[in-house]
Amino acid sequence: MSAKALISAGLSTWLTSDTRLGLTRARAEIGRRLSRKGHELLYFHRVDDPYCQLMVQVLPDFLARFNVKLRPKVVERLPANMYPDPERYEAYSILDATRLARLYGLGFPNTAMVPDRLAVGMANRYLASIEDDPNFLSVAEEVGAALWRHDLGDIRSLCVVADIGDDRLAENEKLLRTLGHYASGTVYYGGEFYPGLDRLDHLERRLNRLGVGDDEVHFELTRLWRYRLETMEKSVAGKTVELFFSVRSPYSYLGLTLASELAVRSGIRLKLRPVMPMLMRGMKVPPSKSRYILMDATREARLEGITFGTIVDPLGLATRRAMALGFALAEEGKDLAFFKAFTRGVWAEGIDGASDKGIAKILARAGLEKDWLAEADATPGLDWEAKAEKNRQDMLMAGSWGVPTFRVGTTTLWGQDRLWAVIDALEQA
Repeated sequence: MSAKALISAGLSTWLTSDTRLGLTRARAEIGRRLSRKGHELLYFHRVDDPYCQLMVQVLPDFLARFNVKLRPKVVERLPANMYPDPERYEAYSILDATRLARLYGLGFPNTAMVPDRLAVGMANRYLASIEDDPNFLSVAEEVGAALWRHDLGDIRSLCVVADIGDDRLAENEKLLRTLGHYASGTVYYGGEFYPGLDRLDHLERRLNRLGVGDDEVHFELTRLWRYRLETMEKSVAGKTVELFFSVRSPYSYLGLTLASELAVRSGIRLKLRPVMPMLMRGMKVPPSKSRYILMDATREARLEGITFGTIVDPLGLATRRAMALGFALAEEGKDLAFFKAFTRGVWAEGIDGASDKGIAKILARAGLEKDWLAEADATPGLDWEAKAEKNRQDMLMAGSWGVPTFRVGTTTLWGQDRLWAVIDALEQA
């Protein structure tokens, strides 16, 4: 292993360790006590974010269960460089919020569409003017409900003309960036972000450990998909789930690991569709987003019991070699074993996927002959590059912009934490 790979593995092991997390949280709590502050959450709200409409419905109950205070902050403009395909993201998030609303029994219209922009501006400014109102969440829910059902009359009657300029919104947006995040619908506590319903269970567990909660976890419904396998219809066996993924995405590593478990336990067929990483297609990922993704993937892996954290970044040669080899193995039906071993190797075991020694070790872990090493030809312009690009185009046509993306029939699902929705789609297909 090269010196660079050794340094990468050592640094990532520390950054993702329980020890570092414990020290960081302890420092945050010491700072809170020294400043004689209570447990305070910041919540960043954007009225045209469908996930926010769900959050304002569940946060009152959350606050009743935990001895914490909430400070809402209304934002409007999110950093454009954080969203590689904002149109697809906006359309998908509305569909995804509809699914989450059904799962948690919340209100969100099945017919929701992108809200009227003038109404959005009016609503955001009005809500920004009442951030300190103790009834903020209930008012935000009512305003949001009118917005999502396109009731402009209600919006005009609910949102009195706010004596507030754009400065308040700009300050809140700057605060969000300064703290290190980019998304609305997000709760911040003690140095960590918890975006949407999907991460509130992490916050519940943290606050419970601090002794300020009811020792219960209510927001883990998306994680309970394994229990459904016991009663899953036998007709699901044999159906196909496509998985668009990148070997350089930590979320793809988690998604591939979880999806392969689903395949083994349910009998579904997992069809792998590898795509090139964003950075190798000339796109950029801002440092703050990269940092959050690493920390979030770490806590997700920890909760799911997936080994993670000793990382040798496969960007560049390692990815090209993995793609060339993976596509060759796909012709023999051996790509799943290889990609599972490769992603675990580079994201959890500190294996250098760019070296012959590293690839040979990964092949051995996958139960494959060393002779396959000859297929790891990373020469540009080979057939596998065209196949990877076709996979990406198919993913875009399906309505997704990034990895990991699951495709079940005509249903597209984004994120490693959507196995519950994959099961729904399988049963409904």
